Amino acid sequence: MGPRRTVALLLGLLVGCSGSNDPSSAGSSETGSSATAATGESSSTTVELGTDSTALPSSDSSSSGSGTHDETGTGGPHSRCEGELPRWWQDGTVCASEDPIQVHRYDDDTYILRQSLCTSYEGPFMVLLFGDDRVVLEDTGHGGIPIAQTVYGIIDDWLAENGKTSIELVVLNSHAHGDHMQGNGSFMGQPDTTLVPPTVAELSAYFQIDPWPHDIAQLDLGGRVIDIIPIPGHQQAHIALWDESRGLLLTGDTLYPGRLYIGAFETYVQSIHRMVDHLADQEVCWVLGTHIEMTSTPGVDYPFGVQQHPDEHPLELSFEHLVELRDALDAMVTPQYQVHDHFIIYPL
Repeated sequence: MGPRRTVALLLGLLVGCSGSNDPSSAGSSETGSSATAATGESSSTTVELGTDSTALPSSDSSSSGSGTHDETGTGGPHSRCEGELPRWWQDGTVCASEDPIQVHRYDDDTYILRQSLCTSYEGPFMVLLFGDDRVVLEDTGHGGIPIAQTVYGIIDDWLAENGKTSIELVVLNSHAHGDHMQGNGSFMGQPDTTLVPPTVAELSAYFQIDPWPHDIAQLDLGGRVIDIIPIPGHQQAHIALWDESRGLLLTGDTLYPGRLYIGAFETYVQSIHRMVDHLADQEVCWVLGTHIEMTSTPGVDYPFGVQQHPDEHPLELSFEHLVELRDALDAMVTPQYQVHDHFIIYPL
């Protein structure tokens, strides 16, 4: 049944998001949302670390307006690249009308959840992937939300739709920072539920990954196989999930539209290469991270810790953005702060 196998000034804000490997870390300084990602070449601005930190660009949070978001979406076909993303995510601008968790049904067997920015400035995203025999949950949020109640409710509805009475839930964390695992405790001891702790030892044992991080394992959900790709660098127990059936790459905090905090630079570079190499001959529909920190203006991010995100960048990125990140890292002689249109390289 088991699977087959700035900088100094801002450090105080990065507890749990920087290079900390402590699973009890309080959280990261990142945040999340979605619509339709732009592709193609992006411009970039580089600041070599060790220079005057006043050279870091300031963020503009004065943009206004946010459209009505799609709360639930509609179930889509199982064909690759034909899932439906919402036009807008809850963005913290109207807390009186926001749910603690926004649930979006990407297709019949795929759900994307977002914790409200009104409950956490991190606004993390979580993903549910259903197969015939198992469902996997990536991440459990930053706490203070009914994540288990919401997830088990989605499962109950899915079981009823599919004429089933039970399914095994596997709970994984993209990595061991607090804003992605505070809800883990609500799944412990629950029936038909396996929680895999976000440590290198536990992940290696459960997925039979040997050696870490060079091996790539698989989790068979029943008619839907998920590749488990170790990608340390942001955090040592970081993993990516590749869903070939939908062309979805879940990259956690390693790549998303925001500040890409890098704790171990060379390790991070190797992880980006590992993903690019693994997917070089695959059709990647979307790259989905776990936060949004960029505005809709190219290269402009939100200030640290804000809980309102008017005019957010889409959640989804493309494989071209992953290649852009790889190439930018390869071109660096030394780790550098570098602003791109859709993300910011941020060595710590």
